[in-house]
Formats: sequence, structure tokens, C-alpha cells
Amino acid sequence: MKKRKLLMICIFLQIVALLPGQVTAGPVEEYQEAQLQYVTAVASFASYPGTDGNIATAIMRRDGWLTIPYVKNDETAQAKFLLAWKAGEGMPTQYLLAIAGTHNTEGIKLAFKAGKAYFAGRTLKEFDDNANKKNDLPQQAPMVHRGFHQYVQTALATDVQPSTGEAAGRKLNELLMDHPDWKVYLTGHSAGGSAATLLAARLIDMGVKPNQLKIVTFAAPAVGNAAFVEKYSPALDLTRVVVEGDLIPDALQRIAGGFLQFGHEIRWKIDGYTFDEKHYPYIYLDCAIKNYYDKRLNAINSGVEAKFAPGEQPVREGKRLYIAAIHNDLPQNLNGEFPYMREVLLDQYRDAVPAYYIGEMNAKAPIAFDELRSKASAAGCDRMVVVNIWGKKQEDPAAYSGGLLTKAGSAYDLIVIEQAVFSVQDGELIDGRTYEKGSKYFTAIGALLSAAVALGAESAAWSGQ
Repeated sequence: MKKRKLLMICIFLQIVALLPGQVTAGPVEEYQEAQLQYVTAVASFASYPGTDGNIATAIMRRDGWLTIPYVKNDETAQAKFLLAWKAGEGMPTQYLLAIAGTHNTEGIKLAFKAGKAYFAGRTLKEFDDNANKKNDLPQQAPMVHRGFHQYVQTALATDVQPSTGEAAGRKLNELLMDHPDWKVYLTGHSAGGSAATLLAARLIDMGVKPNQLKIVTFAAPAVGNAAFVEKYSPALDLTRVVVEGDLIPDALQRIAGGFLQFGHEIRWKIDGYTFDEKHYPYIYLDCAIKNYYDKRLNAINSGVEAKFAPGEQPVREGKRLYIAAIHNDLPQNLNGEFPYMREVLLDQYRDAVPAYYIGEMNAKAPIAFDELRSKASAAGCDRMVVVNIWGKKQEDPAAYSGGLLTKAGSAYDLIVIEQAVFSVQDGELIDGRTYEKGSKYFTAIGALLSAAVALGAESAAWSGQ
């Protein structure tokens, strides 16, 4: 009897071990997932009007993405988009479509008052006709948020500039159906994320294969009722990212009722410097940056991802730039942000300068200039860069607009990058520049990222390469 009981326990444990929910992702998989979340977060942020599009261009280009024309501003839906694509030798074409959310808190309130629409069809006309039906609906009909439905109609009605030599003017669903090995990543913040989920469901109805679609949303409210979830959740590869304390993702369930969330939910906690409001898109960008660098560090420490290890020496011909020191002169309340700021800045140097060497850095140690020159010379570099990152409070007299990209008119942090480039041979100053960005429309890390991208864009003027 005991042997039989023991055998049953062993069989049970083996079955549990095989369940998908029990599989633990390793450092490489976690790093790759964090990289996708970083790219989709920055694309979602950049899809809003008035944001720093150079950030998205820089971060997405690093991962192989190139933005292409896809401009649509539907006044009814107030929908705006960002589209990118990438392809490489031996790999299928991939698209990334980011849909902007509502641009202010009043827009969110109005969106939540919108009613439900019947979700069915295979063409744009059928979708609209069914959405406008009031009667003769099937029992247990999939119903969705009417405002999000209009976002989807706008996206599907827009021509996509193809990435290949094909004729222009193709719809996204047509491109995917003609190329079943192609893939599209759909993303968005807030209402944009909800619309991305609906767009994926709509593309499946139009004949696109489910394995061609991957959805990553940020702070997205629920999009449909129980019948919608039952029909589409098995087919959709959906990851929902939510910052703890953000009330918007669950607002439709509380206000309107009848809406359900589904998909794989990831919750990010906010640590250290941040804002009281948890729904802002730049809060999600801040969390994505930290999550990415945390996961990358774990991958490096595990020995499986050594690409960005300190002191790396890329095998490149020509003159080298020695990145000698990145010094931390931030106020005390921002010291916890510095490790991320340093990695963000180092990545911009890696992107901008073909040949470089990263020295051993102590962020608070006095800068020993002659010692740094000696190390730069030993590394075969003809120029060296010394950087100081500091910040100060900046008064903001502007009135609060209530938008998702603005904060109340109070003091914010001004983040400054001071860069000096010296000749290694004689120690003479070659170039000195200052880049600064306020955190009015960012967190402190987002402001540093924006300033660093500007620094990288001018690298030809100071790097000597």
C-alpha cells in the first residue's frame, strides 16, 4: 500500500513538473523578454503626439527596427500610430505597430462612458455594420468597447508602406496573409494597448494566423466581455504589463461592468524616485528601462550574456575612444537612479562610436586625470571622454494641462550630462559639451535617456571617428 501511494506521489510530481505554468525562464529568456518590453514601451511612449521621437528611433534601431511611414490621425477615434519593421538575412520580416492612447485624463473619462459594440466580421464594412447593430444579436455575443473598436477600424483602414520592393498601399492584414512567415508585434499604452488587443483579434478574423501576432500592452483597460475572452484568449499571445498602483487597467470593470481582462499579466513595482501618478506613459518607460538593465545584468552575471561586459574591447580598425569616467554628481534623492543612467549613457556611446574601450569606473572617486590618460594610452586610444552627470531642481511656472504627458506646475529635476573629450597624447581639451533635459515630461532616467540620445547624435563632431 505504501509503495503504491509513493508511486502515485511520484507520478503526480512528474506531471506537475511538466505543466507549462511550472517552467521557470532562465536569464537569457528573461533578458530577451525584457528587451521586447523595453522596445514596445518606448514605441508606445513615442506614439503619443509631442513626445521625443528620437528616443524611439535610437532604442529601436539598436534592436534592428527601422520606423517607416504610417501616419494616421483619425479625428473620430483620435488614433495615432508608430510603425517599424526589421528583417535580416535568413529571418522573416517583422513589423511593430504602436497605437497611442488617449492623450489626457478627460479623454479617458469620455472613453469609459462609451458603450459596447458587437464584435464580428471579416471585412471593414462587416465590422462597422455589426458594431452598429442594436438588435438581433446572437446569444452570448462577443461585445467590446466601442471607442477601442473605432481605433481598430482606423488602423485597418490605413495603408502600410511595405518594407520590400512590393507595390505601396497594402493593408497590414494583406501583407501578413500574403507572407504567413511574417510577424507583427502590436503594442500600446492605456487605450492604445486595448486597441492593440482588439486589432489582433480582428486580424485573426480576417485570416491572419495567430502565431503571426504578439501583443504587449501597458496599463491597458479590459477590452471585451466574457464571450469575447472565451473566443479570443486561446488564440492571442498577449502580455499585459501593469504598474502596481495604476487604477486605470481595472477601471472599466469598476465603472461600466461586463469587461474582463485576460492574457499573461506582469506587474512592475516602482522603487525609488518616481511620481504619485502611476498611469503616465513615461512611468512605464522608466520601469521598462530598469527592468531591461536588471535582466541584462542577471544574464551577464550568469555567464550567458557577455556582450556588454565592462572593459569590452570591440575588434575594430582605426582610432579608439576611451570612455574613462562617468561621474555621479546627482543630488542624494537621485543616487539610486545613477546605475541605470550610467548604463543608458554607455549604450549610447556603444551605438554612436564604432571603436571604443570602456574603462573601470568608480562613480564617486576623484578623477585622476593623468592615470586615466595612461590607461587610455595602454588601451590604444587616441581620445578619452570624461563625463559628469548631475541634476538640480528646476522651477516650473507652467499651468497643469491635465494631460498624460504633463505634470502639475511644480519643480522638476533637470538632468545634465557634461562631457569633455581630451587628447590622450598631450592631455589637451578637444571638445566640451553639455546636454540637459528636464523631467517635466519624463522621469529622471527618461530625461537622461533623451539627453544621451542627443549626445550620441553629435558623436561625429567629438569622437574623431
